Amino acid sequence: MDTRASLLAALLMAAVAHAQTAAKPIEPNGPAKAANASSAYAALLSDLPGTDGVTVKDFTLRREGATFHFDQGSFYFYTPVEGQVTGAVFVGTGRFDLAVQDAGEQRSLALLTKSSTMSQSFSTMVLRFTDETAEEIRKASVGVAGAPVAHVQDAAANLATNYRRDLSDNADLRILADLLGGGRGQYFLASFHMGSLLTEKNVVFIVDPEGTAHAAPDQVELTTWSDVEMQPWVAYKMQDAEAKENGKRIQVTDERLDVTIDRSGQMKSTAETTLKVLRDGVRVVPLKLYPTLRVSGVYGESDAPLDFVQDDKKLDPDFGVILSAAAKAGDTVRLLTVYGGRDALRADGHETYYLMSGARDSWYPAGDNGFGDFAAFHMTFHIPQNLQIVATGKQVSLAPEGNGMLKAVWDTDTPIAVAGFNLGNFKTKEAKTTSGFDVTGYADVNLPDDYANLPNSSQMALGNLSAVQALPTEVSQGVVAIQLYSDYFGKLPYDHIALTEQTACSYGQSWPMLVYLPICGFWDSTVQQQLGLLDYDASYWREVTPHEVSHQWWGQLVGFKSYRDQWMSEGFANFSVGVFLRHTSAKMDDYRAFWKEQQKDLLQKNKEGVRPIDAGALTMGERVSNSKSGEGVYQALIYSKGAYVLHMLEMMYWTPKDQEALFENAMQQFVKEYAGKAATTEDWKASLEKKLPPWMNLRGDGKLDWFFDEWVYGTELPHYTISSEFTVDSSGVTSVHIKLSQSNVSDKFVMRIPLYLQLKNGQVACIAYVVLHGSNTLDQTFALGKLPSPAKAMLLNYNADVLSDD
Repeated sequence: MDTRASLLAALLMAAVAHAQTAAKPIEPNGPAKAANASSAYAALLSDLPGTDGVTVKDFTLRREGATFHFDQGSFYFYTPVEGQVTGAVFVGTGRFDLAVQDAGEQRSLALLTKSSTMSQSFSTMVLRFTDETAEEIRKASVGVAGAPVAHVQDAAANLATNYRRDLSDNADLRILADLLGGGRGQYFLASFHMGSLLTEKNVVFIVDPEGTAHAAPDQVELTTWSDVEMQPWVAYKMQDAEAKENGKRIQVTDERLDVTIDRSGQMKSTAETTLKVLRDGVRVVPLKLYPTLRVSGVYGESDAPLDFVQDDKKLDPDFGVILSAAAKAGDTVRLLTVYGGRDALRADGHETYYLMSGARDSWYPAGDNGFGDFAAFHMTFHIPQNLQIVATGKQVSLAPEGNGMLKAVWDTDTPIAVAGFNLGNFKTKEAKTTSGFDVTGYADVNLPDDYANLPNSSQMALGNLSAVQALPTEVSQGVVAIQLYSDYFGKLPYDHIALTEQTACSYGQSWPMLVYLPICGFWDSTVQQQLGLLDYDASYWREVTPHEVSHQWWGQLVGFKSYRDQWMSEGFANFSVGVFLRHTSAKMDDYRAFWKEQQKDLLQKNKEGVRPIDAGALTMGERVSNSKSGEGVYQALIYSKGAYVLHMLEMMYWTPKDQEALFENAMQQFVKEYAGKAATTEDWKASLEKKLPPWMNLRGDGKLDWFFDEWVYGTELPHYTISSEFTVDSSGVTSVHIKLSQSNVSDKFVMRIPLYLQLKNGQVACIAYVVLHGSNTLDQTFALGKLPSPAKAMLLNYNADVLSDD
């Protein structure tokens, strides 16, 4: 793009931004409509099968890899809504068969069925749909069905209630979106009870071009569920190329929030949300809002009230707005939501507050694209006068406004993936990096109720539990981390970060320019030891701050597209901890111990007898944790193996001349390409391939498929053995005979392995790389030349270069 075109583009973007900012605020005109007042939605909620029914025999229905064979029985149709039948209940005998193509999904399904396919009989099945299922059933009719038994309506009613309660998914709202958006869609849901395979389980099979309820953006899903658990076993894209691109309805581009918070933590809020419509025929706008925050009204750009959906918070958390007319692709829509409630922000006592983890991305009406949307935020907070609020963005103003309240205004200079805040009575500590980046720590002056009496109630002599004393350490770590990561990954688009104490003990979290750090991490190791916090994963407390700071790049500056790409956020952040330790550990001891810990976490079997490394591909995300594999495998897999993926690449990119510079450049290029965007795993791979070092082109095609197939999409784990014998000739030249074996892998597995030479004077250096294909052995003699000290050994994995089982 030439300079003139660039200038015009910049002016256009500025004009659009100014137009959004300068738009007339929505001012409610008339009383708000009650929740769920839409007649179409009310009809869907109460809809059950009636007397309209047909009998079938040897009828087959096929949907995206699933085959439903109805041997014989009757279908009873739901009453039409908006002129369309949206469901039917089958009673009789039938069989459900599922065959999936992807090897990873086959492995997942086999955990449930002990086979790569599934075949289950059923006697009752409930169907919900907006496609042509009703027409297909009627076409197969062999007669009129008799009067339905009570079981027919019971099955439909149980699905309507239990599915929403147990799975927190509002199928009626999803169906409404198709009905009001043109009528015909491609949504399909089938639910039935498991037979002998797993009794007391329900099965739901869903096809949805917009992304299924529990595995979006995947469009096909098989999930089992009961009143105590839910597990998606299979998920994949639809075969229809057009449907694959259907995707989401809207993207949030701007949020203007006005929030009043009282001392109890109650919030009273308005949100003016600007949306970009992504396709034609959108009347139902799905938004995320924390369930305890209840909407009292929604208004459109004309100031008129709009219908909206928000059911009992115990049923499902879905919130949706019904536009007065269908919007087209490219339209901009503004909505004003009036809402409030308790429990999203918890008052923990002594002027400490905790924004609930589940509310941190939904304390305002947010888009349902996760960390894939980037929006501008303008936030106005009204808070009690002796408290402070720190938020994502930059504080524009702070002033008293009477009645013992303060008005704090925060703005973002650049679109961000999510907005958050922390509230309390804080002490602060500030420092700057050498490049002028501001790092400020915030710690509560007082202890929350859960910890205030701990020193007195404990039988041991606990030290000081105040978080304030740790501010210099936390800020110092933050300064080092910001500087290191800026040098490695590139500069952030903002100039400050707040490291804030949260009252939760066991985890941290990172929002743009705002980090939530666990209170227990502010205590010294003596207190942590006395409270048993060092009994498991003692290194966590040394690593949590650099880990969370790195999320400013991974998850925030560069978003992730879906659950299949979330490993890029957590794995990349964990790799960043390794970078931090390498530069801050004087003898590299902490660095090497860190990678040893990652290997241990991946290879250690859990109580279910499963090693996380074997549980599934990184791109399975949270789905790798289930009743068969155990709940802990997800974290170990995406944190530890995800980090190892980057570490192995870094080690293979390394050269004596450039050291880590080539990999640093590759990561900086990736950040430049996807800053302010959501990236996929394949996006990262493609970025790396643009400037692939020649020695990484192992298949001669300029691609990294060989590496990603093995380590990202695969589950193989090699085993290595190495032996060496040294000889020195009469001229002082040392030679080594090496026997290096790679085993326990498939024939297509290939790896580039660094070899290290250890001298008797203690020096260790990488002297060569060896490429091995499949289960194979290198048996060869090399001349090493004249050495400064006698050779002692040839080493493998000196810097944890290759993830293996040895």
